[in-house]
Amino acid sequence: MNRRHCWLPLAGACVLFTACGPAEAPEETVSEETDTRDTGETSTPEEEVLLEASHEHPGCACRPPVLTTDLTPGPEGSNVRIIFDLDGTPLVSVEDAAGGNALWKLVERRDGGCEDSTWDAVLLKSGFTGLPLFVAFAITDRTLYFAADDGIHGAELWKTDGTPEGTVLVKDIQPGSAESLPLNFLIVGRTLYFTADDGEHGRELWKSDGTERGTRLVEDISPGLPGSEPRNLTRASNQRILFNADDGTHGREPWRSDGTPGGTRLVEDIFPGLPGSEPGPLLEVKDHRFLFSADDGTHGRELWRTDGTPGGTRLVEDIRPGALGSDIPTNPFTDLAVVERRLYFSADDGEHGPELWKSDGTPGGTRLVEDIRPGPEGSSPGNLKPLGEKVFFSADDGTHGREPWRSDGSSGGTFLLADVFPGPDTSFPSGFPARGKVYFYAFSPDFGHELWVTNGSRSGTHIVKDIQPGPGNAFPGDPNDPYAVGSGLIFQATDATHGAELWWTDGTEEGTMMADIFPGSSSSDPFNFTRVGPWVYFTPNDGVHGREVWALPVACFPNTGGSR
Repeated sequence: MNRRHCWLPLAGACVLFTACGPAEAPEETVSEETDTRDTGETSTPEEEVLLEASHEHPGCACRPPVLTTDLTPGPEGSNVRIIFDLDGTPLVSVEDAAGGNALWKLVERRDGGCEDSTWDAVLLKSGFTGLPLFVAFAITDRTLYFAADDGIHGAELWKTDGTPEGTVLVKDIQPGSAESLPLNFLIVGRTLYFTADDGEHGRELWKSDGTERGTRLVEDISPGLPGSEPRNLTRASNQRILFNADDGTHGREPWRSDGTPGGTRLVEDIFPGLPGSEPGPLLEVKDHRFLFSADDGTHGRELWRTDGTPGGTRLVEDIRPGALGSDIPTNPFTDLAVVERRLYFSADDGEHGPELWKSDGTPGGTRLVEDIRPGPEGSSPGNLKPLGEKVFFSADDGTHGREPWRSDGSSGGTFLLADVFPGPDTSFPSGFPARGKVYFYAFSPDFGHELWVTNGSRSGTHIVKDIQPGPGNAFPGDPNDPYAVGSGLIFQATDATHGAELWWTDGTEEGTMMADIFPGSSSSDPFNFTRVGPWVYFTPNDGVHGREVWALPVACFPNTGGSR
């Protein structure tokens, strides 16, 4: 294994890195406003000791990123698809030129200390075909469950404990080369819930304790081949989950399960008959109180609540009276946000147009927050993200175009943070929450498409750094998603001198750093950012080793104590 550090390609990095010192956290004032490539080789006791030691290591001081290991020697590099965090140990899924997949473990060696960190790559399993290992996965009790196809059994349920001998097929749910294709993974306690098709019952709800015997169909909700197609699996308690399914009689409605056939039942037939109410994702706002949108056939799509019982499932509020519904969106990643035990969402009451609403799950606690754009057109709030005790979102007030806003749930506490693109033109802000902040990409005529940050106040909303000086774009096209570490951010950005390279920031211009991993104007194009223990791992192409796994110390980011 080639474990050579790539300091030469980073010859200029310490200048750009401001002497390689740690970034200081900004003061925030929020105003009112060992290579074992043989597939049969098992891990050694020495390796396990090293693994344990890596968990106890407190981390290294901030310094330029380093190549961890050269998984595929030569300039072609490795097609890394995803990096998993298995209890502080990085597992790496790599796709080969023929489309096959292998799973590796990176073991950090401490013999050289922080300044000379090196990693060994341990091959856990190769020969997976077709299905990328990131299609479905879940991690619990130092076990990674994932869906994979070994070329013999089809796409089935696998698990690994981070050792070659512990990387095994859990159960061939649909026997033979056909696939059950496990999806929708959810961990509750020590039980994995998922959906699968065994070829007899269609796609139904399954559970597993990690053993073949303990992997079983929970209930054949829709008897026969069609299957009930369970979706939106959500943890309701230590013993119960909520989800929606179609039993072939009631249409798609909310269901609950405790993992037993008798404890798996329809919660409520909201839209009687075959059409079904088509419930949206269930979001918990308080203990055992979940909000979701549904259409009962009388009120249109409106906001509902459930505690998992028929008596506790009811319409919260008919926001837009009549059958049209208030058009509540259903994407929990961009259109809905739970902050301080309240759900924020966009709704149209038929008078104000789509505007920002909030609800605690009671009629009295469900209300329009602010009529941002008076009249029936509405401001169409979107991209809702938690911002401490507030919510960040984008909206168009009809004067400033679509710009960044914030709200604390009150009319007076809902305001425009910045007119990034002055006048009626829009900056198209997109938000990424970090600890106490939201970073967002936005367009402006002076700076182009750059990274901005807000702490929820107008004075604390500003461009982070004009990375591509002038009106040029640091984020041309559709940029890769950044990754929050503490209150900082790691991301890919482009300038005219260095190409698309690795950047990280604490939210200030002076605390925004860059490493030219592929020297000159060529691009290393880093992505797959994942924090594992004291490192943030990612995959760039340095022009020598091809695309491989690199690491940057977490110490480069402010406020990284505890979880990300």
